[in-house]
Amino acid sequence: MLPVSQAKRAGRTILVVDDEPAILDLIQRVLKNAGYNVITSRSGDRAWDVIERGQPEIDLVLTDIVMPGSMDGFTLAENARRKYTKLPVVFMTGALPESDEKAAAMIKKRLLLRKPFSPKELVEFIDSHLGES
Repeated sequence: MLPVSQAKRAGRTILVVDDEPAILDLIQRVLKNAGYNVITSRSGDRAWDVIERGQPEIDLVLTDIVMPGSMDGFTLAENARRKYTKLPVVFMTGALPESDEKAAAMIKKRLLLRKPFSPKELVEFIDSHLGES
């Protein structure tokens, strides 16, 4: 039998978006070990295709901010929020300086996870946005 926290996470699907394959792999392993279903995408454009298809239903999007292609993390979030108003989108980055006002506001609202982060920080961050903590 799964521990209560893992049982609550079972059936929850996280879409993780990052252009770095090693980061995607690590996040996928950590979140799967925590009990989540995980879909990965290496670009905002591909992630948007996954969101638009709507199968499986996605419970949360965790996206890097700075990515190549026509859709960075902010644009992906704007598109997702416009079409799916209840879909939570949270961010991770190692690229924004701490002095950046937007980054500071996002950190204060707990919408941004700064890289590098530990597996425990990652799971707690996701749990907090899905009401699992």
